[in-house]
Amino acid sequence: MGARALILGAGPGAVGLAQLLMRAGYAPELCEPDPDAARRLGDLLARAGVDLPLVTGTGDPEAAALAIEAMEEEAGATRQAHLQALLHRCDPAVPVLSTSLSHLPARAIGFRLAAPMQLRPLVEIAAGPIAPADQIGALFALARAMERRPVAAPVGRPSIASRLSARLAGTAEQLLMQGAIPHELDEAMVARGWDLGLFEAQDLIGLAASAAILPQSARPISSRMVAEGRLGKTAGVGWYRYPGGGGAVIDPLIEDLIREEAWFAEVPQRRWSGPEMLAHLLDALRREVSEMLADGTAASLAEVQTVCAAGLGFSGGLEVDPAEG
Repeated sequence: MGARALILGAGPGAVGLAQLLMRAGYAPELCEPDPDAARRLGDLLARAGVDLPLVTGTGDPEAAALAIEAMEEEAGATRQAHLQALLHRCDPAVPVLSTSLSHLPARAIGFRLAAPMQLRPLVEIAAGPIAPADQIGALFALARAMERRPVAAPVGRPSIASRLSARLAGTAEQLLMQGAIPHELDEAMVARGWDLGLFEAQDLIGLAASAAILPQSARPISSRMVAEGRLGKTAGVGWYRYPGGGGAVIDPLIEDLIREEAWFAEVPQRRWSGPEMLAHLLDALRREVSEMLADGTAASLAEVQTVCAAGLGFSGGLEVDPAEG
């Protein structure tokens, strides 16, 4: 039996993290404070044949060798409160992690895995203000033991992956408002070097989590989808439909929803070709890369390309002017 790792949270990200920790030799325990959520997760794990210890409550961090706040489904204030509680209850020698990189307190360490985890091996590691250096080094080794690709992330500002993901999602939503079709954009992205189209990836991650990287005003379509319960593959419908829990199937109703939102916003729509959509996406990403190189978020173009491949699933290259890198 490996060292005990307490994971506070019971969403898809927490379950995926638990399975990766098992690969690295840990004995993970999922803890869910909400009894209804814990019961639903227990049923889901049983149906999927996944054997993971599940506790209703916040568990016993005093007995853990590693404690992780992974409550992606909760509001920021709730997550912060639970993270502070873990820090208070854990021995200072025990690493306390959060799968969010925002507002890291005291000795907490950000440990965010790219999603979907089965496709994207990136792990971003960010140290809180007084996080012990030996713990940070150990977490880089842990990420490699989990067969992940660790990179250092900045503290107090968005990381490379966060900024690229937000720019990509925001530009794609703008294209939809102007008449682009989701499955056609996905097909064009895969043809250009992405491992998966943006919208199918969002369905795998879950619309509630993937949409949250943008302010609500920048995502009228995905906000409406979340409100209507089109939450992605686990709900059976998102940008695509998933009959019987199988693969993605094109859903013509999503095109009606997009047209309605464009009409409400008085945005004219037109037909877009694959090359036109890709040109807009890549130009937007190149602009973001240039800004990150200028403000120091990215140290080099090579660092950006690493994050693109391991975190966004894009190995096609951004072809930014080398002088900017």
